[in-house]
Amino acid sequence: MILRRVIKHFRHQEWTAIFLDFLIVVVGVFVGLQVQNWNERRGDRAEYARALDRLDVEINTNLAMLDALDQQIAQSLQIVRDAFDVLQTCKENEKNHKVVVDSFDYLQFTFGLHLQRNALEDLTENPVLLAQQSTNERKRFAEMLSNFDFLQKEADGSESKPMNKTLGDIPIIGVGAIGKFSAQYFGIEFSKDRRRLFLNVPVDQACKNNQLIKHFYKWELYQSDIPVLSRQLRQDLEKTKALLEARQ
Repeated sequence: MILRRVIKHFRHQEWTAIFLDFLIVVVGVFVGLQVQNWNERRGDRAEYARALDRLDVEINTNLAMLDALDQQIAQSLQIVRDAFDVLQTCKENEKNHKVVVDSFDYLQFTFGLHLQRNALEDLTENPVLLAQQSTNERKRFAEMLSNFDFLQKEADGSESKPMNKTLGDIPIIGVGAIGKFSAQYFGIEFSKDRRRLFLNVPVDQACKNNQLIKHFYKWELYQSDIPVLSRQLRQDLEKTKALLEARQ
């Protein structure tokens, strides 16, 4: 319609009308682009809000994981340390023998950090989400991801290194009858039949076995790092959670 009018006005050399028609077209295109840009910006803001919601859920999930981990590792460390202390007394009696043997179940597995981080990675990699962030938000998310990488690497070592050699490889450790084994690991219930290990020499002899002493030492050395890493991670999660709450 406008094109036909422009052609008609041009034939009659109606320059004012031509200019007005041209102005209408330009304004129409400009307004259309502005509306499109406004809709895109509104969509980007909505997508960013959803991404922050996902991060908040992810933080809460990781904090709940740490709550369970802190309780489990504290219990395991206490049992192993008590047995290690008993072993170092080199005193054989029924109570001491039982304390050492009871620790074997805990010496056969380790704890680590297993983080959810998909939402955080999305916020640090997605260009649309990055464009919506303030300087403080961009800095906080980048720092959090960097800390995640460092803490996860440290925790992986603390989880795997004590298991380089198994307790059953030590000659003074015997393998007994099948018993029921049950444990929780990051919300997963592990329950199965497993042969129990036992100490086939008295404590006053076991305390002189260098392999057994080193096994206790190595397990305690690396697993005692997990509560430290957990505290650092918790501080980082809570710092980011406070930032998200301040936006509301």
